[in-house]
Amino acid sequence: MHICFLTPRFPYPPLKGDSARVYDQLRTLQHDHQVSLISIAETPVSAADLACVQAMCHTVRVVPLPRLRTLWNIASGPATREPLQVRYYQTPAVQRQLAQVLAGGTVDVVHATLIRMLPYVWSLAQPPVLVDLIDSLSLNLASRRKQAHGLRRVAYTLEYRRVLAYERAATRHFPALVVQSVADQQTLGSPHVSVLPNGVDETRFPFCPPAGRDPQTLVFVGNMGYPPNEEAALWFAGAVWPLLRARYLALRWEIVGANPGPRVRALATGDNGITVRGRVADVTPYLGRATVAVCPMQSGSGIQTKVLEALSTGTPVVTTTLANRGVQAQPERDLCVADTPAAFAAAVGQLLDDPARCVQLGAAGHAFVERHFQWQGHVQRLVDLYTQLQGQTAAR
Repeated sequence: MHICFLTPRFPYPPLKGDSARVYDQLRTLQHDHQVSLISIAETPVSAADLACVQAMCHTVRVVPLPRLRTLWNIASGPATREPLQVRYYQTPAVQRQLAQVLAGGTVDVVHATLIRMLPYVWSLAQPPVLVDLIDSLSLNLASRRKQAHGLRRVAYTLEYRRVLAYERAATRHFPALVVQSVADQQTLGSPHVSVLPNGVDETRFPFCPPAGRDPQTLVFVGNMGYPPNEEAALWFAGAVWPLLRARYLALRWEIVGANPGPRVRALATGDNGITVRGRVADVTPYLGRATVAVCPMQSGSGIQTKVLEALSTGTPVVTTTLANRGVQAQPERDLCVADTPAAFAAAVGQLLDDPARCVQLGAAGHAFVERHFQWQGHVQRLVDLYTQLQGQTAAR
């Protein structure tokens, strides 16, 4: 099968949730299928990064998105009903590249990632289109606006309303859409939406034995340029970390992930035990030496891939109900769930005080990922959806 992927972000390096999902889909599809990729890039793609993706694809077309174009897109946004998330990524060059790829007549299915790419395929009659929403952006914005105040809350509310309307229109218009969790599927409420969970590449996130771990180190891994991750780090630093440090004076906390802003970088001041690592070549060594991985999400949606990656390495995880909503692990068996500062600190403290419990929870979390989050099975389900979509189109 020949699949044409449309993505709003180049999928390598796989540092963000959507790029990581696309990367793993391409990595798995390449063995039995032919993939052409058309990807927007706001910054130049290095030769090394391009080569990594070209090795997995039949063709790769990178479409630059200049800063002046994005500024114009945002400025013209209020005159339309499109969400800013959609307007921002508009450039005629993508439409031209798609037309060129489809002109060959060999593409069987177009795979469009996120609502950002839907304007390019909304009017496409052939070949059929599968839309990977990944998660419900309206659900994400609904949780984020609850945490916002003042003008930020107003902005989130306006964008939420536009996104909600756009998602509803998309689920009516496209016959096949996928999201990564049941919670997102229920929010969208359409029979056209299927659940296709994220997976974990165990070659990138292998099990790390307990013997090599530092008993006094916590870790939080995530792209810090993503507002819910920044919010989670700030909440943990302000509400939970003082409770832990009052009891564990030598405790250290590493924040690992690209694009930490000034507020996150400012957390590592003085001798407070916090280190902000920023972007690293490989997060696995940081997960592998930590006693506990914290994922203190206060907003967001979908499956928190950071939780799956930590579980895959055998690192005990303490997270929130919201972050576990998409993962659906069993609390106290596969990971620990806590929502208030006191409960979160207590859950971490219990693991710090009980090495045997850490070993048990780490093994159970790893086993949970092995049972439910393997990419090979998820991609086979994706191929089945492609095939069904082709059949539905041919029957019309």
